[in-house]
Amino acid sequence: MTVRISAAVPVPDQQAQYWILSGDQYIRIHIADGEPHQDTVVSGPGSIAKDWPSLAGFDHVDAVVPVPDQPSQYWILSGDQYVRIHIADGEPHQDTVVSGPGSIAKDWPSLSGLR
Repeated sequence: MTVRISAAVPVPDQQAQYWILSGDQYIRIHIADGEPHQDTVVSGPGSIAKDWPSLAGFDHVDAVVPVPDQPSQYWILSGDQYVRIHIADGEPHQDTVVSGPGSIAKDWPSLSGLR
């Protein structure tokens, strides 16, 4: 079995927990201290489209970039589009759109040299 990971997003207020995104699904894991680092499933798998309202219209996630100086905010990149989201502390971790969606080519000129 091949596992393809698109991105990992740290869970706010939960040290050593991450949402792992793959295609149109995600899973939440905990990675324990120590060697080897054991991982356990906290929840999932789940549907990104169903459980992440800020990503409405995205059928997959290609990458996640943390916003510098803005804790719990991320740019989510999908195809030629992006959205900036905030993930709130506390269960459930509500995600909301800060800005976007928008065009990567138009709004990220530093990436214009990439194909």
